Amino acid sequence: MPGHVFSMDDVKYVILATLLILAAEAFTGHLKGARKRDFGLTAICFLTNSAITRPLAAVGIAALIAATLPTFTGTLSGMALWQSFTLNFLLMEFGFYWMHRWSHEGQRLNSRLAWLWKIHRTHHSADYLNVSVTMRQNIFWAFVVPNTWIVALSVYLGMGPGAALALIVIYAWNLLTHTHWRWDDALLRSNAFRVLQHLIVTPSMHHSHHGYGQDGKMYRNYAVMLAAYDWIFGTLHLPAGRPSRYGIPERCAFPPQQRYAPAVPRGEPVKSPGVPASCLPPDANRSPRLPDQPFQAQGSFAPFAKGCVKQRFEPGPL
Repeated sequence: MPGHVFSMDDVKYVILATLLILAAEAFTGHLKGARKRDFGLTAICFLTNSAITRPLAAVGIAALIAATLPTFTGTLSGMALWQSFTLNFLLMEFGFYWMHRWSHEGQRLNSRLAWLWKIHRTHHSADYLNVSVTMRQNIFWAFVVPNTWIVALSVYLGMGPGAALALIVIYAWNLLTHTHWRWDDALLRSNAFRVLQHLIVTPSMHHSHHGYGQDGKMYRNYAVMLAAYDWIFGTLHLPAGRPSRYGIPERCAFPPQQRYAPAVPRGEPVKSPGVPASCLPPDANRSPRLPDQPFQAQGSFAPFAKGCVKQRFEPGPL
């Protein structure tokens, strides 16, 4: 609206939009794949992050920045909104792309980033995809995701409105790519739309990132909105349809481990529905979908793949 000054208070509208879309998905029967246990985990994650983790991260990071740069407060307050928005938007997308990519690097066996994958794994543990998954975040995610640090620094430097607007745009787009509805399905055969997908992330692309098996590519499509980063850094995947399965092809820890990992010791794992136990790798903390370990039933899983439901798994770089 004319004359409106964007602030972090406006983020509440994104939360409201999340709840409205979730209600629409429920009303139209698109939440049938989700279980009460999953919604319980998501609700606890959302409430814990909203009431405790994110406020603590904001206060702690702000204090650190103020102590580190005591003479720079408000330095960039004269920057125009479009300039501060563009700067924050590009930095947030670039920073998130690499943090997201590194978190999946943690799936490698004996990776030094295994702790980062344990934190991000919470978000991937749902074997379905709808808008509620955007709230399914580990309580430590707010401390490691670059957006928190970029926003805190921007507010300190006087670019609060631009940072708030960039955050709202990115989060709003994140909702659109996590919905069960895939409004781009009818456009996937269009060459012009395929060109656009080299620049902007669409629902089919992010659904592929949350899936495995046919057209599932957890090791591709890391950006939230700017697919151009995936294109530039060689991790872009344009799917032909929906992935055959959602989630992670490994044993999932109990909800306490998913919420608080790696702080809480791992409990007895439970198997993802639809994945035969013999298909699971011996090290349940890491997915076998790696560039040096082709993700194929008779490749990475052998000899554990005997008797599994046959699926087509494809290798690819992280």
